[in-house]
Amino acid sequence: MNIIISENLKELRKKKNNTQEDLAEFLTVSSAAVSKWERGECYPDIEFLPKIASYYNISMDDLFGMGEIKKKERIDEYLAKDYEISLQEKDRTEQSKKRIALWREAQKEFPNNHVVLLSLVYALNYPHWLASDHFEEIVQIGERLLAESTDTYIRFETIYTLCNACAMKKDFENAKRYANMTPSYLYSREVLYGRCLTGEERIEYRQRCIVYFIRDIYKTFIQDLYGYKGGVFDGGKFGEEGEVAKMCEFALSLFQLLYPDSDFGEDEHWVAAICNVLTNQYSGVDNEKALYYLDETANHYVKYYTQGEFKHTSFMVNRLTYPGYNRPKDVMQKSVMQDIEVIEKTADLAYIRNDERYTAAMEKLKNLVK
Repeated sequence: MNIIISENLKELRKKKNNTQEDLAEFLTVSSAAVSKWERGECYPDIEFLPKIASYYNISMDDLFGMGEIKKKERIDEYLAKDYEISLQEKDRTEQSKKRIALWREAQKEFPNNHVVLLSLVYALNYPHWLASDHFEEIVQIGERLLAESTDTYIRFETIYTLCNACAMKKDFENAKRYANMTPSYLYSREVLYGRCLTGEERIEYRQRCIVYFIRDIYKTFIQDLYGYKGGVFDGGKFGEEGEVAKMCEFALSLFQLLYPDSDFGEDEHWVAAICNVLTNQYSGVDNEKALYYLDETANHYVKYYTQGEFKHTSFMVNRLTYPGYNRPKDVMQKSVMQDIEVIEKTADLAYIRNDERYTAAMEKLKNLVK
């Protein structure tokens, strides 16, 4: 309690731009007493607490820090509801409507809270790989966050979202303006933080950065090259001449190079996604390859969802431990059912659907949700 009150007294005084002497004079106590309260050496007598709250025009809950605690608990409730909507609502349009309605309700309750405002921006910008109908509001709230927030995470998340929203609207000048607000890789945390570590801790951190970098080569750069947005291939620049398959095989080789012992761990998911694209690319062109990659898709998904904790053995990641898939079963089942639905609805796979190997691969996936 002492620490909360002492910190609050300092913050309140700074916001009101007054001195310890000002509060001391109002309470008719010595400035030394106020100084001790702020240092946490003691706390005000109970008779002074209502007077201090009145002086700063706040509630007693706020003075004790309970206001902030209750606020955080309430915002956490909104975040939990948002997550529940994302799990339960399969239709993206309906999901977007429900999430926007949820965060508009939260905004009425907490109009100046930056977590709430950023969450509303996320909802307005969902799905992020399509141009939003709420573009102007996204920019308005985003600019407000950049003007007000000093929180590094909120600022960079806002910049990322604004840049993406502008790019989807083909407002490339403003997209570049936002992109230029961020540092290059040379100045990134991944590069700099490792220099602050030594010994095994440094090796582990650098290995983890290598994993993230290989993953992002595929997620950020290669997917963007061939026009893969939000799980849907949209006929990117290279789609007509077999370049998509070449790029995916290149990405697959990077993961295999990183994990020569096939201990892909969390990246089983990305390897499965690459194999799925290769299945689509080869179906009707080279059906043997298509069936091979479909079976690999199923195998990697099964490993991703069922493998437990283990220590990596591949040389470049041998300091890292994979914790195992630890999300709730209903989350796993929903994700698998979505993967199955996408595969079964893909028109390009008509060339291989009558093959028993197609049925066998799909059965591996369906066994996960039984």
